[in-house]
Amino acid sequence: MVRKGMLLQLLDELRILEESAAEFTAKEVAESVGYSINSVNKYFNEKLKGDYLVKVNRSVWKCKGINTLSNDDFYRLMSQSVNTQSKSSDEVLAEQLIKRSHDAFTLALEVYNRPTLRNRVEAFSIMMVNAWELMLKSELCKAQGAECIFKDGDFSISIREAMTTLMDSSDNVSKNLETLIDLRDHAIHLLIPELQPQLSRLFQATVLNYQKRYKNIMGNSPLAGQSVGLLSLIVDGCEPEISVIKESYGDLTAKQVKIFLDKFTQKTREYNSDEFSISIDYKLALTKKATDSDLSLSLSDGGEKAIIIRETKDLDITHPYHQSTAISEINNRQQAIKITSYSFQAVVKKSKVQHSKRSNHHYELDGRHRYSETFIEWFVSNLSHKKWLDNALVSHRNRRKKA
Repeated sequence: MVRKGMLLQLLDELRILEESAAEFTAKEVAESVGYSINSVNKYFNEKLKGDYLVKVNRSVWKCKGINTLSNDDFYRLMSQSVNTQSKSSDEVLAEQLIKRSHDAFTLALEVYNRPTLRNRVEAFSIMMVNAWELMLKSELCKAQGAECIFKDGDFSISIREAMTTLMDSSDNVSKNLETLIDLRDHAIHLLIPELQPQLSRLFQATVLNYQKRYKNIMGNSPLAGQSVGLLSLIVDGCEPEISVIKESYGDLTAKQVKIFLDKFTQKTREYNSDEFSISIDYKLALTKKATDSDLSLSLSDGGEKAIIIRETKDLDITHPYHQSTAISEINNRQQAIKITSYSFQAVVKKSKVQHSKRSNHHYELDGRHRYSETFIEWFVSNLSHKKWLDNALVSHRNRRKKA
C-alpha cells in the first residue's frame, strides 16, 4: 500500500499546479515529489485522467478539479487497497456533516454578497454559525464517534459544547465565534444594516477562520471550484450615529447598539488580532515614491486649493502577478533558461520570498500568492548568475526528500 504521506505530497503539488493554471509533464512532477516517472504516469493515466487531469499534448498535462478533492477523497481514489475504499458509519456521518457545513458556508457568503437583501446581516449570522457547528461536530464524530455529538441518544449537543471540546476559549478564533453566536442568539437589535461596517470586520474574520480550519481538516479550500468571493464582505464606513439609530429603530435598539459598539471597540483593541476582527489600516509615509504609501498628499500654492488625496493600494498594480503569469513574464524577458513551476517554487522557497505575507516582492491574500514588478526584475536579474538557479533547485530537491 502506498504511504498516505507520499500521496498527499503528490496532491499538494497538483493543487499548486492547478491554482497557477500551469501545464506540466509527469517527469517534472516526479522530480518534485520524489516518485518514479512510471508511478506518476500510472497515477495520471489510470486514476486521474479525464476527471482531474487532461492532456494538453502527448506529454504535457493540466489539472482540472484537483482542488475540489479533500485529502481523504484523494487517498481513497489513489490507494490500491480495497479496504481503504470502505467507510465506517462514523466516517459516513462525519463526511455528511462537513458537506452540509460547506453548503451553509457557501450560502452564507452568497446571501451576504447580495446588496439588495435587507436582512443579509441577520441571514449571514445564522448560516455562518450553522456552518461552524456542523464542521465542529464533523470533527468530533470523526475523532470520537457519533455518540459524542448526541445527548442521551436523542438531541445533538450545542455548538458551545462542541467548542469546549475542540477549541481553546482564550483563543481569538474562539472569541470571534462566541461573539457571532451571541449576535445570533441574543442581539437581534444589532443585526441592522447601519452596523454593517463594524459587523463586516467581525464577519470577514469568521470567514477566514472557517476557511483555515476547513482546509486543515479537509486539505482543500472550501471555495475550491466556487465563484463566491470573500472580499465584498468588508465594508469600510463611519461608525453609525446613535441619534439616527434612535430615530429609525427606537430607544431600546439605540441603547443596545451603543453598548455593543463600546464593547466591540474595546475587545478589538484588546485582542489586536485579525482572527477576532479584520482591521482596515492605512499607512501614511513621507517618501518620494508614491507607491510606498497607502495615502498621498498633494500641496498647492494657494491654501484653499490644497487637497488631500486618499489612495488605497490596488494589488493589481502593486502585485499584479500570480505564479503562472509571473513565470510567463520571466520567460518573456529572457530566453536563456526556461522557468517552470518547479524551478519557480525552488527559487521562492530557497529565497524565502513567501516568508512575509506582505512585502515589496510578495503579497498573500486568501491563501493566494501575488508577486510584484520588483520581484520579476529581481528574478530575471539573478538568472544571469550561473549557480543561483542551480543552488535553488538542489535545495528544493533536498527539502522535498526530507519532507
